[in-house]
Amino acid sequence: MVEHVGGSFRDPCSRVYAISDTTVSGGIRILRGIDEETKVNFETLVAQDFYKTLLKEGRLVNSKLVDDKGDKAAADIVIKNGWAGVLEHQTIPFINYPYEWTFGMLRMAALLHLRLLTDALNNGWTLKDSTPFNIQFVGCRPVFIDLPSFVPWEEGEPWLAYRQFCSCFLTPLLMRAHLGIDHLPIMRSYIDGIPPTEAVKFFNGLSRFKKGVMSHIIFPAEVENRIASKERDAVPAKKRQAAAHKKPMVLGLVDSMTRLVQSLTVDIGHTDWSDYDQTHTYDNKDHELKKSFVESVVAGKDAAFIWDIGCNTGTFSQISAAYADNVIAVDGDHNAIEKLFQAERAKKKDTPILPLVLNLANLSPNQGWAGEERSAFDERVKPDVVLVLALVHHIRISSNIPMDLFLDWLRRLECDVVIEFINREDEMVVKLLTNKKVQYKDYNIETFVSQIEQSFNIASREKLKDGKREIFHLTPA
Repeated sequence: MVEHVGGSFRDPCSRVYAISDTTVSGGIRILRGIDEETKVNFETLVAQDFYKTLLKEGRLVNSKLVDDKGDKAAADIVIKNGWAGVLEHQTIPFINYPYEWTFGMLRMAALLHLRLLTDALNNGWTLKDSTPFNIQFVGCRPVFIDLPSFVPWEEGEPWLAYRQFCSCFLTPLLMRAHLGIDHLPIMRSYIDGIPPTEAVKFFNGLSRFKKGVMSHIIFPAEVENRIASKERDAVPAKKRQAAAHKKPMVLGLVDSMTRLVQSLTVDIGHTDWSDYDQTHTYDNKDHELKKSFVESVVAGKDAAFIWDIGCNTGTFSQISAAYADNVIAVDGDHNAIEKLFQAERAKKKDTPILPLVLNLANLSPNQGWAGEERSAFDERVKPDVVLVLALVHHIRISSNIPMDLFLDWLRRLECDVVIEFINREDEMVVKLLTNKKVQYKDYNIETFVSQIEQSFNIASREKLKDGKREIFHLTPA
C-alpha cells in the first residue's frame, strides 16, 4: 500500500510517500519523489564534507538515492507519479509537531536549524525553508528531515527564510521567555508561524524593548503594515527586490540570531505536577509496589511503543524505557515535561523517551489542509501498552469526561492498559470535589470496574494506600 504523507505537499520540488513493506522494521518505508534539480543538488550535497559531518553527528536523517537498478519496484512506485528521482529516508519512530514541544525542545530545534544554516553558508549552500516541521525529535534528539531544503547559495542572496524562522521559531520563544505566555496553543493555531503583525499585539509597554523584540517583531510588523496599507484592494503590488547581501552579512545575521536564541531562558518553577517525583502522596512501600506492578506488565510485552499518559516528570516512563523501543511520555503540564526533557538530555546519550506536552482532554487533532496535513496524536502509531496512572479522577472530575467514554477511547487503541483508580476517599479526589456543586456520584470503584468489564479483561489488580487507590492491568476483551 502507498500513501502520500500529508505534510509533505507544500514543496513543489518533492513529495513524501509511505510504503508498506513487511520486510523492514516497523513495516513502513519512507520514500520521497524529487525533481531533476533536487536530484542533482542531493548528489552534490552528499559529497560535501560538512554534510558528512552533520550526518555522522546524528543531526540529519539518514537518506539515500533509490534507483531502478537497486530497487526497481520501490523506485517505480514513486517515479510513476512524475518524479525524476527517489530518496529513501530512515523512518522516524513517532512523528511529533512543534506545538507539542516544550520551550527547551523548540529552542534546541531552533539552534539545530541555525547550526545547519551556518555550516551550509560556510560551504556555499543555504536552507530555503525555516519551518520547525522540518525537524523531528527522535527521543530527545532533534533531527533535520527535509534534505531538499539544502540548495546552493547564490551570490548576493539574503537569508530568504528569515521571516519564516522568526514566525515559526523566534516569536514563540520570545513570547514564552519575555511574557510567560503559553506558546503551544498559539503555535497549534498558526501552523505556518505567527506573523509579526499578530505577534506585535502581545508586546506592549516596556516589553517592546526586551531583547530581540524590536528588531525581529516590532520593526517587521511596521514594514508589513505599511506595505499592506499601500497595496490593499485593487492597488497592484509593487515589485520589490532585496538588496544584494555579501555572505559575511548573511552569516552575521545568522550568528546574531544564534546568540539571541541561546540567551533565551524560562524559569521552570513549581507547578501542580512539576515536582511530582518528590511530592506524590504515596509512602515508600506503596510507591515501590506501584512501580513493581507497572514493571511486571511492561517487562513482559516486548513493546515497540509504550504511551505514558499523564506522565508527570517521567518516573514510570523511565521504568518503561528499559523494556520498549519507544516511550511516548505526555502530560499537559509544560514544566513537568520540560523537567523530563532536561533530565533525559543530561544523560548525554540517546533515550527512547519522547516527552510531549499534550492535554489528554484536548489531544492534537488532525489539522491543516483538508484535515490531513498534521495527524492527530492517537492516529500516528498504535501503542502496545498505555499507562494511565493517577489520571482518571482528573478525566472525570476536572475535565467532565464520562468514564465510559474514556474507557471506550482506550479500548480503540487495541492494547494492554495499566490504569490506576483514585477512590473517593483519597485526599486528591477530596480536594477536587471540594467546593463543587456536582459531586460525581458515578465516580466510584464499583461503577469503574463494571465499565471496565464491558470492554476489557482484568488480568491483575493491586490495592494501594490501604485501598484508597487500586491499579489494574487490562487486556482487550
